[in-house]
Amino acid sequence: MLSKDESKETAWHKAAEEGHVKVLNKLWDLAKELLLKPEELRNEALLSKNDRKETAWHKAAQQGNHEVLKILWDWAKELQLKPDELRNELLLSKDGSKETAWHKAAEGGHVEFLKKLWDWAKELQLKPEELRNEVLLSKNDRKETAWHKAVQNGNPEVLNILWDWATELRLKPDELRNEVLLSKNDRKETAWHKAVQKGNTEILRILWD
Repeated sequence: MLSKDESKETAWHKAAEEGHVKVLNKLWDLAKELLLKPEELRNEALLSKNDRKETAWHKAAQQGNHEVLKILWDWAKELQLKPDELRNELLLSKDGSKETAWHKAAEGGHVEFLKKLWDWAKELQLKPEELRNEVLLSKNDRKETAWHKAVQNGNPEVLNILWDWATELRLKPDELRNEVLLSKNDRKETAWHKAVQKGNTEILRILWD
């Protein structure tokens, strides 16, 4: 049940990635029947990392399955993870490419998933500067933010959500300019470059407005 394949992935990784809710619930029930200790469930199931340092949480974010996300969050609560663990090991956890669940959900255009993450961030009372630096403006190893990822995906609803969050966090005009609209990745590309590459006129209109 806790064995890992050559990529260091467990059955929990696989089920989360494929969105197999019933399988995940069955795995959890079997784990209880086998009397696995809470620390085993925490370290070897919920927070186990593959060779790309991805947990089941990252896998769920990539696919945008908010039902799987809810299951993982509920398990974390059941295992009595402390607020700082929920913050660091789930909400703001980074994989080997320094991507968070927010990057992955933005790239996939997973609107409801992003909204749920934001709600839980508020529930944990993350400070505005944490939401600013660790969510909205957090950069992966290619210096891409969730904003770059959203433009790459071409989902205008995700872009609007990110902009609303920036407004809610009261980012200053120069921050919006330099850290959002004109922020460059490691190839010196801004959101504008990506929108043009995709030929997405609706995204270009949002960026201009």
